[in-house]
Amino acid sequence: MKFGLYVPHWTGASKGADPRWGNVLDTARAAEQAGFDSLWVIGHHYLRFGKGNVWSLWDPWSLLAGLAAATERIELGPLVSCTAYRNPALLARTAAAVEEISGGRLILGIGGGYFDAEFSAFGIPADHRVDRFEEAARIITDLLRAGKVEFSGQHYRAEMALDLPQIRPGGPPILIGASGPRMLGLTARYADLWNAWLPFSTDPVGDFQKQRRALDAACVAADRDPATMGRVASVAIGLRGEPALFGPYEMVNLGSDEDEIVDRLLQLRAAGADHVQFCLVPATPQSVEDLARVVAEVA
Repeated sequence: MKFGLYVPHWTGASKGADPRWGNVLDTARAAEQAGFDSLWVIGHHYLRFGKGNVWSLWDPWSLLAGLAAATERIELGPLVSCTAYRNPALLARTAAAVEEISGGRLILGIGGGYFDAEFSAFGIPADHRVDRFEEAARIITDLLRAGKVEFSGQHYRAEMALDLPQIRPGGPPILIGASGPRMLGLTARYADLWNAWLPFSTDPVGDFQKQRRALDAACVAADRDPATMGRVASVAIGLRGEPALFGPYEMVNLGSDEDEIVDRLLQLRAAGADHVQFCLVPATPQSVEDLARVVAEVA
């Protein structure tokens, strides 16, 4: 089982303070040194909770480019990059650049988006999200895997070649975050990896199993062997009694103590998860080292 870590790039993520690049970089380097397998940025930019509570985030792709240059071994990616926020062909080319900077360590996480307030804040159309995502996924996968795309749809059009060297034939692996039936069908068609988002789940193992069974059924319906799909789970971890916060909302901690965290991780592995990403609070170099000692009992 692999273990990944979200880096602190959102409002209040650095011990209750707003993070600077130095905070992000220190946490990322601590994770790499501690032996974590992956780094993740949340693929959002600006969120508003309720009628107030604004939550801002540093641009995920700018951070990924910086992290790609500042690290050596660890994989990295967005979880997930909403395809509605960038032209999909430009998103694919951005991903290709970060893949090059990282030396072939990018995992391209994509999704259709869901946060109405963010769409509204940027004036981005929020209608037909799955239709738009389906077209975007087609363009992105064609451009990265085949090196060229010729597509004209209802929402997007692209006709170009990548015309750049690729470190890995077929480009970086593609991860899709999905739970609904139609999105799971698109995951089965286009993705190498699937993500289940569980930080607010009171039964993360049970919910993961339920979603995984739905994914397996989607793979079978698409005439794909479910065993060819990587399965990734995102969970929340708060150490030293710290609440795990996602913006202004408290997430559900994976366990109340280290023994329970280890037990839950073992259960997730038995349920089919082969990669777990931690929303860690506080996300500091010291807490990264503490978490590394916990997960060492599972690895």
